[in-house]
Amino acid sequence: MFIPRSLLITSLLMGVALPASAGETLTKPHISQQIIGKTLMTSRKGMRVRMTYNVDGTVAMKALVMSAFGTWEYKGGGVCMQMNSGPRKGETCVTFEALGDNKYRNSEGMVLTVQN
Repeated sequence: MFIPRSLLITSLLMGVALPASAGETLTKPHISQQIIGKTLMTSRKGMRVRMTYNVDGTVAMKALVMSAFGTWEYKGGGVCMQMNSGPRKGETCVTFEALGDNKYRNSEGMVLTVQN
């Protein structure tokens, strides 16, 4: 991916991470910019699931027949969430890979699409 020199210099000076390229594992700055605070859509067991890692450290999942809530934190190059309710109670940690076109694959194989 070609990045204009002026954009690279501006990004470095402002402390802003450039978007991750397809196939690249997201770093903490990438996750902050591209995942946190965004509505993510995925499919699990044939159901559409909406989830959000909120900027306040909470996480919410919602599907047609269930919902789950908990907290999240950065850990080990990814995100760990502690679900307090729903079918996935307990801690789950994932990393994210950029797929392009606002799509990401987590380390569990789930493809998430950022909704605009």
